Amino acid sequence: MELEMFPVDEFEIEDTSACRLHATPEGVAAFLNDGLGLSVHWGLYSLFGRGEWAYANERIPWEAYLRRMGQFDPTRFAADEWADLMLESGQRFLLITSKHHDGFCLWDTELTDFKITNTAFRRDALAELARALHERGLRLHFYYSLLDWTHPAYRTDWPAYVAYYQGQIRELCTRFGDIAGFLFDGYWPRFGFSGETAQLFQPRGAFDLATTFDLIHSLQPAAVVTNNGHVLPQPGEDYQIWEMDMPGENTQGFNTTDVGDRPKAVWWNLNSGWSYNPGGHAVKSADEIMETLRKARSQDAVFMLNVGPRPYGDIHPEEQQVLREIGQRLRQDG
Repeated sequence: MELEMFPVDEFEIEDTSACRLHATPEGVAAFLNDGLGLSVHWGLYSLFGRGEWAYANERIPWEAYLRRMGQFDPTRFAADEWADLMLESGQRFLLITSKHHDGFCLWDTELTDFKITNTAFRRDALAELARALHERGLRLHFYYSLLDWTHPAYRTDWPAYVAYYQGQIRELCTRFGDIAGFLFDGYWPRFGFSGETAQLFQPRGAFDLATTFDLIHSLQPAAVVTNNGHVLPQPGEDYQIWEMDMPGENTQGFNTTDVGDRPKAVWWNLNSGWSYNPGGHAVKSADEIMETLRKARSQDAVFMLNVGPRPYGDIHPEEQQVLREIGQRLRQDG
């Protein structure tokens, strides 16, 4: 399927002016002080090894995609090893895809059967990571996709979908101890959709983001919230993020060049893409990442560096090597 997404000249951004809350000053200060975090794209799509958009890009039938749950058994996954690697790499927080656009959930949610505990693996990866991170004084951020290609209510019953995803946000806020942040994705008001793409991507109504942001800030007051919508931050959001661009730049064609008054973050990938893709394997050097990190820091931006763990549950050895080299450089720099 050719993804028919196109920029639009006129667009509306969902009104979140009803938000009453933001992250506490202490939460924002902790985020800025952390400065460097590990981002992880990992899920059922990792089995396919062709990127996190494989379901939509390749028009994989739902039943065939669902059957892969029986093959998802990442026996090499070790939360303690991931957390130790973060310490070695100088990273202070983890941002992980709790649910990406395909709808697959990395925790034992009560609201869908499309989850990691119903795979051959049967374990709650987020619970194990939360424990390992908290034991080491590392912070946990959740990526959550507002877009959902596979949940039927996304296309057929919008109020039910909003209730579903907000119920999942409540779970994420209440099951894993202190949460330092949420990054939302999949709501891109500057883009339109047509043809079959619209069936998968087009929201059928408002996401009720004001309620969502206030829910997070009421349950996790220190958690910083952002929406990767490529527009200026709205009420209820605590920082602005650029994807594979420096603040104010738009080399990618979808970022905003507008820079708001909120803290800034830069989101980068270590490999050629965001998730496991051996056919496109091209790990950036430590020199290149350090140069990018310095550019981000020169603009007072938090830097998030992404890896795509393999379906076996481990981070690629070459990615691990570069991460450890970055950590050594940081320690040398003091």
